[in-house]
Amino acid sequence: MINYYDVLEINESVSIEEIQRSFRTLIKKYHPDTNSLNKLWAESKTKIIIQAYKTLSDSGARKQYDKHYKNYSQTRHTSTYPNGKETADTNTIQSRLRIILIDLLHGKTTKAIRNYELLRKDFTSTDFFLYLNIRDYIDCKFLLAEAYEKSGNYEISVKFYELILNQKKFTPHRKHLTDEIKERIKNIYCRKLARHASPEKALNFYERALQFNVCKNENAFIYKKMAECYLKQKEFNNALKYLNIALSLKPNLQGINKLKTKLTKSL
Repeated sequence: MINYYDVLEINESVSIEEIQRSFRTLIKKYHPDTNSLNKLWAESKTKIIIQAYKTLSDSGARKQYDKHYKNYSQTRHTSTYPNGKETADTNTIQSRLRIILIDLLHGKTTKAIRNYELLRKDFTSTDFFLYLNIRDYIDCKFLLAEAYEKSGNYEISVKFYELILNQKKFTPHRKHLTDEIKERIKNIYCRKLARHASPEKALNFYERALQFNVCKNENAFIYKKMAECYLKQKEFNNALKYLNIALSLKPNLQGINKLKTKLTKSL
């Protein structure tokens, strides 16, 4: 459950006038029109701010919200933090994310993943990364993606990498990561997920990898692997089609003759 008071950067005893004042300030600060380089992030941020304002500016809705949030706070799961104590501050989304980010920066990936999973369990319908500024938003997602990749959770990892790549279309920050993220996504799809998948699923992974503007030689490798998948499915025409594409890109591609022999026997 979201703490709307934290969203509007106010305390629980403020008047309706103070709620309105804070809302106007935050909407102006995070409006997509004034954050054109971070438009997607700003749109999501303002959506939460508006949602919080609509609830807290209505006396009846606010009273109901306060009741539900109090009950939620009393029954919610608590986690153990570095100092061994649970404080009101560490109950907030932002402070919990800060702990996760600090652990990631210090290489404590197992602990960071565990605390992230707890946070995701507590806030299933919330993009809680929006509580971070744009730089930390990207860094935290990148480091989590890297942590999941190292732990072998490739499907979660690649989702994080793709989210970052989509976000980076709108921000100048961390542009040096773009090529590295594309390389990691391609590697996960082609050499991790596809390797142990069924031919049908593997084809989907290879097709997704092709979207990331990989080099000519890499494309040839992917098309060859797609031809192998179609051969396993006994879709010989498609196998021949993708084999020819691979050959046109790299005639001396390793393993291509063996594949040609298998396909010739099958036709």
